[in-house]
Amino acid sequence: MRFAKLQLAHDFYVSYAKKVGFATKIRTTTFDKITKEPVNQAIHCNRDRIRGSRVKAPTRKNPISAAGCKARIYVKFDKEKQEWIFFKVELRHTHPCSVKKAVHYREYRQLSMHAKYVIQNNDEAGIRPNKTFLSLANEAGGPSNLGFSEKDLRNYITARLRTSNANADVREMMNYFMRMKDINPNFFYAVQLDDECKFRSAVWVDARCRASYEYYGDVVSLDSTYSTNRHGLPFASFVGVNHHEKRYPIHVTVGAYGTS
Repeated sequence: MRFAKLQLAHDFYVSYAKKVGFATKIRTTTFDKITKEPVNQAIHCNRDRIRGSRVKAPTRKNPISAAGCKARIYVKFDKEKQEWIFFKVELRHTHPCSVKKAVHYREYRQLSMHAKYVIQNNDEAGIRPNKTFLSLANEAGGPSNLGFSEKDLRNYITARLRTSNANADVREMMNYFMRMKDINPNFFYAVQLDDECKFRSAVWVDARCRASYEYYGDVVSLDSTYSTNRHGLPFASFVGVNHHEKRYPIHVTVGAYGTS
């Protein structure tokens, strides 16, 4: 068989493995010394290793996954045809394969769009993950028909929360700016975004500080001794001195280096 790209050859073998009932593992990939491009690759059954057990067989509860399986394929790049080919194939396994168990292998576990929709709605409604998993399992006719585990469901919720909280600080800051602007029109703020519309820097000036600067703007200093926050953005403030020789903030800025 011939493939235009290495990934297509890999996907083909993975699709075959799922139908037969085993998981795969890329064991070796050889690269051209000059072009640094891959020239051949070995994809094995993931139970190809040989591993001994420190627990005696009669007392061991969990079976050892490694079985010394020889099932594998070798993919090679044909320079003349500029295609990838299977130049060596071994299909025999030293262990039984199971299509029913294959859906629980990490390589094949995935959440469907319907499952993600239900998980998101239930999570926002405060429904516990285990209840959501049981509901989806009953809908699918049992956990074995889901194609993912309860741990996958929990990991998805965690990843989603991490993504949604990534810009939480920016949203709160913008809400604060708008509230202050509604309270006092003299409050000033400006926000800079990059080409991907992501936060880059911001500057804001309190209305009272603007008025103070009109009277006591002879001496101004930049205080950039604050450490960066968890997003790696520096924090700095412009400070003035009033007629009582007391320091007062003029305006504050936060942003990437070289942008303020």
